[in-house]
This record gives sequence, C-alpha cells and structure tokens, in this order.
Amino acid sequence: MSLTRAGIALFMAAVAFGPLYTVPGYSMTQHVISQLAAQHTPGNGIMATAFVLLGTAIVVDGLRAPRRRQAWPFIAFGLAFALAGLFGHRPIAPDVPYSAAVDAAHSALATVSGTALTIGFAWQALRRSASMAHRAVAAAMALVCLGLPLLMLAHPAVQGLIQRAMYALVFAWLWSCYPRRLQAG
Repeated sequence: MSLTRAGIALFMAAVAFGPLYTVPGYSMTQHVISQLAAQHTPGNGIMATAFVLLGTAIVVDGLRAPRRRQAWPFIAFGLAFALAGLFGHRPIAPDVPYSAAVDAAHSALATVSGTALTIGFAWQALRRSASMAHRAVAAAMALVCLGLPLLMLAHPAVQGLIQRAMYALVFAWLWSCYPRRLQAG
C-alpha cells in the first residue's frame, strides 16, 4: 500500500469520527473539514495530525515517483495541505477566542493546496502521451477543483457536504492514479 493510500484511509477515518470528538453542534453538512482542526476546539489535534500525515504521504510518494516531474504540482499540494494542518481554522463558536493570523495562514495554505491540485490535474489533462480517458478524467477533476469551491461559497449551508464530495473525488483519483499512473509527455 502506498503512503498516500494509508494517509487517505487515516484522513477519512478522522473525518468520519469527527462529530464524536469535536464541539457539539458540528455539522458535517454545514461545517468544513478544517473546522475539526480549528483553534481551541476539542480533539483538534486528531484532524490536524491527519492533515499533516496525508500531506506528508503525498509529498513522499511524489518524490519517489518514477515520473517526478509530473508529480511536482501534487507534491506542492501535499506540502500546502500538511502545512494547513499546522495552522488552525477559526472555531465554529463565535465566542471562542482565536488568532486571526493563524486562521489567515490556514486559509492561504488551503488556497495554495487547491491551486496546486488544480494545476496538477490540468497538467495531466494536457499530456499528449496520456490516453484520452486519462486526459478526460484529469480535466474533469480540474473542473471539480475549480467549481466545487465556488459552489461552497455560494451555498454555505451545505458547504461541508460539497467539500466532502470534492475530497471523495480527489481521494479516489489519488488512490487509483497517484503517483504511479502520472503521465509523461
């Protein structure tokens, strides 16, 4: 099993059990996954650790990839994803004090990770040596990484569900294609 696959399994377990270890009122429908690792939130270390471990696994697998050049956007994604886990989101409870600078760092790193992932998928979609099926799936994944975050902004009441759907699609691609099926070209 690749490190990335192990990281995905651990991350998904932390997400699935999140409502059991975090603050009362956490909603998988409304709240994003990063809020499980929010500042001054019970159990936040569980989700923060999952972010760091999955991101690190993606970086290590990318560095070991036979086509490392094609892995660089995904390595950047993994690095930013791991670092985002070290900087907590603001808490869901408005009366809990938090560091706005730490929240801003988390937000910036999350944006970098999403941008790097989108570039990675777009790069795979443009590989001339890739099969048409691989290119089509990679293009669809790039559109997912662009469109679903915008949908989250437009529909905050269900942003948690939208993000979980996006992560499910991204993790399915990583599970089946990363890093061994990255296409050269």
